[in-house]
Amino acid sequence: MNQHLSAIVSVACLAASAQALAHKNQAHSHLPSSSSAAAELARGVVFVDKNRNGTRDQGEPGIKSVSVSNGIDVVQTNGRGEYEISLAPESVLFITKPANFDVRLDEHNLPQNYYLHYPDGTPAVADWQYDVIEPTGPLPASIDFPLTPSKAEDRFNAMAFADPQAKTEEDQDMVREDVVNELVGNPFNALFGIVAGDVVDDTLSLYERHNRMFAQIGIPMWNVPGNHDINFESPNDKYANQTFTKHFGPTYYSFDYGQVHVVALDNVQYKGKDQGRYDNTIYRGYISEEQLQWLENDLKFVAKDKLILITTHIPLITYALDGKGERYDMGDNINTINLDKLIEILKPFDRIYAIAGHDTSNSWKVEIDHTHGWYGTPWIAHTLAEVRGNGWTKGPRDARDVRAATMQDGNPNGYYVLRFDGTRVQPRFIPSGEKGNLQPRMRIVLDPLLDGTTDANGEIVAINRGRLKPGTKVVVNLFDGGERDAVALSLDDGRLTPMVNVLRTDPFMERQSAEFADTPDSFSSPVPSSHIWEYALPNDLAPGLHKVVVVSKDEFGQKAMDTFTFELLAD
Repeated sequence: MNQHLSAIVSVACLAASAQALAHKNQAHSHLPSSSSAAAELARGVVFVDKNRNGTRDQGEPGIKSVSVSNGIDVVQTNGRGEYEISLAPESVLFITKPANFDVRLDEHNLPQNYYLHYPDGTPAVADWQYDVIEPTGPLPASIDFPLTPSKAEDRFNAMAFADPQAKTEEDQDMVREDVVNELVGNPFNALFGIVAGDVVDDTLSLYERHNRMFAQIGIPMWNVPGNHDINFESPNDKYANQTFTKHFGPTYYSFDYGQVHVVALDNVQYKGKDQGRYDNTIYRGYISEEQLQWLENDLKFVAKDKLILITTHIPLITYALDGKGERYDMGDNINTINLDKLIEILKPFDRIYAIAGHDTSNSWKVEIDHTHGWYGTPWIAHTLAEVRGNGWTKGPRDARDVRAATMQDGNPNGYYVLRFDGTRVQPRFIPSGEKGNLQPRMRIVLDPLLDGTTDANGEIVAINRGRLKPGTKVVVNLFDGGERDAVALSLDDGRLTPMVNVLRTDPFMERQSAEFADTPDSFSSPVPSSHIWEYALPNDLAPGLHKVVVVSKDEFGQKAMDTFTFELLAD
């Protein structure tokens, strides 16, 4: 940038970004940097990249009112698309993608909405096992962000993936075979995807391969870090995600599509190598003060009637149960301990939805309401069912040599299609292998099994054919369901009768666990599920074929139906 243009930029920013300059002293004292005195002024332009070459050419106008952040402060571009903001070493400069523009993508479809400012690279504060950030050199005279116009659709699909979490190359094979293959070419017409942490399982060298694979889906893929994305050699939380940042950019940020403002947060706080533990382990669910300050600044520029979609790795809150039917006694590594601070910042907004991963045993939905200090429209904190389910080493292999990986609550592994209509969202869980099927899915079984289905040696001799045992129930696992869903049953074309939602283990998983126990194909122990419904069968059912029809409607308005038959033998 020449001297004359630099002067113009400074004057323009003084006029159009008074708030940014008013915060300058605050920015210098609170920037995420080891030396706030070393902060410089970053300048640049957000512009319309008409020819899509990534460089601002003559005739390519600037874009006004685009948020630009240094990780704490947020300023907006002026009428010429120019911005000016303090930027300290070892920090990330990033923009918020506007709803009617797209950011440039790299060869792996990763959004390039950021600039890494690490003049000397990641410092040698540890013996780094994986690749970290190389020196970026002095701050450029102008850091420009190219955007291309896009249609601002209010009705659209997105995708969500919780915990792909491959530890080995073979695990990565299963991710590809089980999930990526059926999504190549974007069959759900999604505009973008979100990976809610644990991109890999501690083996950070797999990032490159993971990104090549997920790029085949053909959509921008936004990522947040999980507890398995940590550089465990780091002495503290500050440098815990240097490899993640090298590959994906900022660990927290925001972007817009339609009427949705997406907020990605890093709520995994690492204690540091050899620094002890929090409640139970070396990390906890916690949103840093820097992020909370950034979020407060970010939301100042967001219309209050937008839907705020929050993405974290560790759940904001979950009520999952342990194997004894008791509240998870996992302390601060299963929930976000300062959720109250986040709730306070979100209070000006009325439409909120949150997604997370992390819990490999349960999918769960918690309604945030007055019991959590929230007095607006209740909203859902959704712990998603996972891509890796119970894990890529769990369960028998199928014809593809891919493990079953069914979660401990009986939910299959899979992914989500998020359907947006303005500020309404419908999250639809898709079990892997169900490409193209947007209907909510369920499993129907009898518990206990009919008498006579196995012989004296436990070998199967009949399938749902035998004599009814006293107290037999029809048990439905409505995948990724919850206590506010409605499930009803019709027996032999009779009237629909509401089923009872119970917290219990899935009998299907009880049998799977018993069948494969003490083998290389074993599952982890079943745990109580929030999406199980029961119906007690009459003890006097006549011999013959009986038909069960189950219908459901979840709290997001999604309906489903499935059928089941069984045969009773005469005594």
